[in-house]
Amino acid sequence: MSKKITIGVLLTNSTILPMAANFNSGLKHGLNGLSSENDIEVEIVPEFIGQGSSAQVESAVNKLIGFNDSNIITGIISNSVSQELADKFAKYKRPVIVNNIGEHLPNPGASNDYVFLNSMHSWQQIWSMGKWAVQTFGKKGMLVSGLYDAGYSFPIMLQKGMEAASEDASLPFAIAPVRQYKGLADVASVIPQLIEQNPDFVFATFCGEEASMFLAEYVKHCLHKKIPLLGLPFLLEPFDSNGESIDIYTSVSAYKTISDTDAGQLSRISLDPFRQFGIETGLLIKNAVKSSANGSLQKVLAGIEVDDVRGKLDISPRTTGNNSKVFVIKNTYAGDKEEVITQLISEVETIGIDDKVVEEINSQPSSGWSNPYMSI
Repeated sequence: MSKKITIGVLLTNSTILPMAANFNSGLKHGLNGLSSENDIEVEIVPEFIGQGSSAQVESAVNKLIGFNDSNIITGIISNSVSQELADKFAKYKRPVIVNNIGEHLPNPGASNDYVFLNSMHSWQQIWSMGKWAVQTFGKKGMLVSGLYDAGYSFPIMLQKGMEAASEDASLPFAIAPVRQYKGLADVASVIPQLIEQNPDFVFATFCGEEASMFLAEYVKHCLHKKIPLLGLPFLLEPFDSNGESIDIYTSVSAYKTISDTDAGQLSRISLDPFRQFGIETGLLIKNAVKSSANGSLQKVLAGIEVDDVRGKLDISPRTTGNNSKVFVIKNTYAGDKEEVITQLISEVETIGIDDKVVEEINSQPSSGWSNPYMSI
């Protein structure tokens, strides 16, 4: 008689990237062979959680535990929401593998042994980019963003990274207002403010169509020839460049030292990391099931090893990010997203989850979005 494992999958909605479809596809790829090679029946139960609010996730988790009796739960969930629901997973002794880009700071003190975290740690990468930018370009940066994109840990981590390089670093910002409910932001409105401030560098957090609009305006006003542009990988959207090439500095994280070839591969993954998250989660679950021998999946997951393109994963929420390295990437292209030339600049200093700066931020009251980045 074959053993059965039921995997509950939390799938969030996005109008920008097919996050849910890509994660689900990657998960099945990572799990490939578990059933046929080990006489194990694998049941995947998807639950759609809309934009991934705490209420939506909790409702889906209740169904996955109470009705489907899932042995393990995974999906795309923000650190903010997973921390709110950590006690529920512990109460019902169901391990959960949370996947996200790291738009919120993890808080080890709000987690427990049933919550595992697989992430690219954007909070950490942005701190590193802030410090590197001040050391490379100057003390005055500028953050430009849409209202939605500003509601995460990006601004505070950029500021703290800059201050780590220079105590008198400054970070003026411009937020593009939303013109109508659920409409696109007035991206062009940040350009006059940017010209007036004339910073040493700009960090932009736009994504999707707003990123395309911003890049077109940036080039139209010849700012790409005057002010270095930094951003999240999601800034690299197609845009009307009028034949001009633009350099955009982004970053990637890995659990190993990387080569130029690795940098190109990881840069492509970072543009849409959700399939890779799914693959890694599938491998984690497959290895844990094969090693559990009817024992506790939660205990096995705590020591399981998966070594994939990003290196040997660390999914413990208590050490998350401590073993990852951050690398600055220079991206050059003329509007065609499929023809981006990437160059590995260097590995840069980063910050761990147990750093005093992170502890201080986690101890303060915070407000903002709880759903995953781009889950709109």
